[in-house]
Amino acid sequence: MIRTLYVYALFLLTVAGPTAFAQQDPQFSLYMYNPLYYNPAAAGSEGVTRIQLTHRTQYLGYQTIGNGDESAAQSTQLLSFNMPLAKINSGIGIYALNDKYGPSINQAVQISYAYRLALKNGTLAIGVQAGMFNKGYDYGQFRPSDPGDPLIPGGRINQFKPDIGAGVYYNTVDYWIGVSMTHLNKAKYSYVTDRSSDPSDSKAYLTAGYRLGIGYNIDVQPSVLVQYSTVQGFPGSTVAVNLLGTYDNRIWAGLGYRFKDAAMATIGINLLRDNALRIGYSLDVITDGAKAKSATSHEIILGYALPAPDVRKKPIIRTPRFRY
Repeated sequence: MIRTLYVYALFLLTVAGPTAFAQQDPQFSLYMYNPLYYNPAAAGSEGVTRIQLTHRTQYLGYQTIGNGDESAAQSTQLLSFNMPLAKINSGIGIYALNDKYGPSINQAVQISYAYRLALKNGTLAIGVQAGMFNKGYDYGQFRPSDPGDPLIPGGRINQFKPDIGAGVYYNTVDYWIGVSMTHLNKAKYSYVTDRSSDPSDSKAYLTAGYRLGIGYNIDVQPSVLVQYSTVQGFPGSTVAVNLLGTYDNRIWAGLGYRFKDAAMATIGINLLRDNALRIGYSLDVITDGAKAKSATSHEIILGYALPAPDVRKKPIIRTPRFRY
């Protein structure tokens, strides 16, 4: 009887419709420092070439039923690179994503291109991204009552599918706003039979922020991130707001709130020449649904802006060995 219930529950989890197993993209508290992940049109918007690594542990200490090794805590790594191409009014970028929560595994590699059009007060960019999305499940995370049962799937199942997105991004010295859509092709993943499928959930993103100088060395930056689920609607959507303060363009700290989830506290520092090295940390403290979630989430970013190439002509070196 126990074995039958287990197989039935596993079958429901695997073949259920979009509501149960819709695409769950990871969330970031330091979203204002990861614009490329949310919008391909943001490629090159910083005006510098930057490489950045983000690591997030969601709901640290969360455990799976019958496992007990804390392996169900969502762990996410995002490696991104983007640079402007001023000569052709463009920007390019690429990011690699690795995301795991419980038995679910999501991995992606996306290449972005943005055409940047200079306007009177700012720059309007239109961007597209394309890549591959790998979705899978590690059935070794489950703990059946009868190990070795041939009716229970084993090992890890993966499927790679093309994935595309697009966006629009407008930024000035003082503010930015962007709208984008991911998983436009709504790829379907089948794990057991062709009759059962797990379609990707297209997400619409709105990002916006404003930089306000309130003193000689102090800037304040309010920002917002809206993630809308086209399948689940507002119940499956999230909204995060943040207020960030920066001193001397070097030390920054802020507070934020993700509705129906957590309060966020962030801190960071910019180091080296031209503030090329960025180090930041965010702590989330759960405020809603505490009975179903562990108390805290943690996020770290490490970014580096490459020096701009010197396009000036090399000076002429005079030498008496040659006439000039």
